[in-house]
This record gives sequence, structure tokens and C-alpha cells, in this order.
Amino acid sequence: ARLVGLAHFSVGYIFTYAAFLIASTSGKFG
Repeated sequence: ARLVGLAHFSVGYIFTYAAFLIASTSGKFG
């Protein structure tokens, strides 16, 4: 359960960071 929770947290963190990075890039080139 702990490993699954850690994996879920990691995926959520990466997804959030990716979304922020995409938004930042779109803001610069958009």
C-alpha cells in the first residue's frame, strides 16, 4: 500500500510539474 501511494504521489507530482512547464512554455512562445 505504501509503495502504491508513493507511486501515485510521484505520478501526480510529475503530471503537475509537466502541466506547469507546458503552461510556462506556452506563455513564452504564445
